[in-house]
Amino acid sequence: MARRNRKHSPGWLDLFSLLPWWLCLVFAVASYLLLHGFAGTRPDPRGFGAQPAQFVVGSWLRGLALFGQYFLPFAFAIAAIISGSRSFKSRGLVHDDREDPAWGSRPLDPIAPDRDLYADWKDGGRFEPAEAAIDTSRWSLELLKALDWKRFELVCAGYFEELGFRAETTKAGPDGGVDIHLFTKDSRHPAIVVQCKAWRNVPVGVGPVREMLGVMTAASVKEGIVATVGAFTSEARAFALGKEIHLIDGEDFLAKLRNLAPERQQSLLAFATEGDFTTPTCPSCGIGHRMKLRTSGKDGARFWGCGNFPRCRATMPLARS
Repeated sequence: MARRNRKHSPGWLDLFSLLPWWLCLVFAVASYLLLHGFAGTRPDPRGFGAQPAQFVVGSWLRGLALFGQYFLPFAFAIAAIISGSRSFKSRGLVHDDREDPAWGSRPLDPIAPDRDLYADWKDGGRFEPAEAAIDTSRWSLELLKALDWKRFELVCAGYFEELGFRAETTKAGPDGGVDIHLFTKDSRHPAIVVQCKAWRNVPVGVGPVREMLGVMTAASVKEGIVATVGAFTSEARAFALGKEIHLIDGEDFLAKLRNLAPERQQSLLAFATEGDFTTPTCPSCGIGHRMKLRTSGKDGARFWGCGNFPRCRATMPLARS
């Protein structure tokens, strides 16, 4: 049992790579400047008088600094490469293990600049969105799963505001692992960070939960929440144990909504179902910019594309049935 725990315990490079890549680079530069300055000092041994031990310890520490001024920046640089690579892969155009919101931009072919962007787009799913009527008179798991990914994020923010937090959502574009910052009363530093995953049929794996730990460490926040309308894998739940990362799946969030006072439930329900609450918001352009169903001219696959195309080339695969 102990051997298994040691096997899965993250090393120092794993922990560094959980930080955002840009923060790793900042640490690399800062550690070099700090250690280089300390290693370059040459104190006069006569100044220590009757305490030569201080001179010996200081010389030993400067020796460590001489080595560390190269080792630590190198380690942070490697961690930045790993973190950047992981971030790039997680935000690619198509995610094999994800459903939505998976989005990205795909450049036009430099050989044929007038080529239709969507003619080359491929999506594994070929299913139209369900057109069955959804009961909007009460909270249900079916309703939660029908919400646009941005509407789900705003509903989560609204729920925490009902609990007394001040919720601030991030702007459009890559969110760096955080969708909502929760503040207590007049605090300027967030008490909790929240990541929302509106993945309907695909369970959230350990990747987003591991990313949340890195965000918490970088932001000096003690608690984190990952919420989804679906479920979590057993690996994700095992990783979150003992790390102050709270996982809220669809059933759990539904129960929390139903535990609100009736008038607060209805107020949040009215907000959630106002207007078009199912068509995805463009993750690049943000609120007010909806996506449209497109058909690939190459293989007939259906997918969501930003309504501002060609100015915006964000795409999103259809939910798999």
